[in-house]
Parts: sequence; C-alpha cells; structure tokens
Amino acid sequence: MDGVLKLSHGLLHWGAMLSPELIDKLEALRGAGQAASGARACLPLGIVALDNHLGGGISCGAVTEIFGQSGQGAWWLALRALAGIKQKTCALVEPAGTFFPPGAAALGVDLGRLLIVRESNRKQALWALDRIAREKHIAATVAAIPNLKDTELRRLQLAAEASGQALVLLRPPSELSRASWGAMRLLVHAQPGSTRRLVVEVLRVRGAAMLRPMLLEFDDDAMDVRISALLPHRADHSGHAHRAG
Repeated sequence: MDGVLKLSHGLLHWGAMLSPELIDKLEALRGAGQAASGARACLPLGIVALDNHLGGGISCGAVTEIFGQSGQGAWWLALRALAGIKQKTCALVEPAGTFFPPGAAALGVDLGRLLIVRESNRKQALWALDRIAREKHIAATVAAIPNLKDTELRRLQLAAEASGQALVLLRPPSELSRASWGAMRLLVHAQPGSTRRLVVEVLRVRGAAMLRPMLLEFDDDAMDVRISALLPHRADHSGHAHRAG
C-alpha cells in the first residue's frame, strides 16, 4: 500500500498531507524521547563473530551501505541491526512495499517501536528519509531507495552525523561502482550448499584496512548463525570500494 505511516499499532494514510503528518508524528516521538541517552558508537548486529570482525557492529552517526540482490540476505542483515535496538524508536523507509513485518518480528524487531514509511513516489520517499535521518530520538533507520545520487547520499551522511543515527541504506549491486559517503560498505550474497549460507564481504570500513569476507552458516529452523568463518580476499573487489568521504 502506498503512503503508509505506521507506528505503535497506529496507521496513518497520507496524500497531499504527507509532510505535516510525518512531522507531527516525529515531533510527538521527540517529546517522548527527550530523556533518552545518546546513540552508541556502534550498533551490534547480534552475530558475535561478525560484530567482532567489524569492530563492534555498524557505526552510529554514519551511513552503512549494504549491497545485495533481492532474497540474498541484505534485508536480513539490515533487520538484525534494528533487532538490536531496545527501548528506542527505529525507522524503515521502503518505496517498494516488500517489507514483511512478521519476518522482522521473528528476528526480534520491536514492531511497536518501528516507524514504517511506505511511499512509491521516490521524491516523497527521499524527503521522508531525509527528515527522519535528522531526528536524534530515532536510534537507527533502514532505507531502500534506488538510484541515490551523490548529493543525496551526502545529505543523508550529514543528517546521520548530526543525529547520531545508524543509517543503513540497502542498495543493489549495480550501484557498487558509484562513489560512497558511507562509513561502511558490505556486500551480502548467498552461497550454494546443503545448508543456508551467506557471505558478508566488507568492501569498506572508514579508517581501517580492508577486512576479509565472512561466511555465515545458519540453522535452517531457527535462522540462527551456527558457524562462521573468515574467507580469503577476492581480488575482483578492488574496484568496489570507491571513496567519496
């Protein structure tokens, strides 16, 4: 459904009144969260081996880009970040309407504290993301908006730095060659095998040497990571870590 704003089991629909309604909701949330402490330096993903490999998780006050094809694990990894947030509000902006709340809840995401913006109009979705990313009372935001321009990414980076949010952008692999303002770039893809396995390739961590990829193998029933292992570097990723900031 286009134009849906959802939080704490409430549902709002907007058309021309998109901006005032979203602002009113954010103002109410800000008032409720004035006493909350600032964001942590890192937001753990809840996968001990991967968190340790990344230096504690994904960065707060910064943009993390997660690249991956549909159904290849990028959404799963992003939702793991939201699942780590307790007693604080987080947000999700996705124009395509592919977000599946029961699946997120199964991973531990608190749907009662999740602000969901579904808007198929790219301009309005980007406006909503830019507005949400500036809110200090929101701990983290996951967004999937295609074809982000350099200037748009720069604005989002500055917004995340100012608010202290962990801002996670889900992007298709076709955009890997574009310059990045993110503090971290990850590429996630499934690996064939008798069990479900994902490879998380660390293409960039600001201020650190390039890290080795990590293989994650799952318990098919519980979707818990039961095996993790570091893999050798792949030489063909040297052109994917373009730096803009």
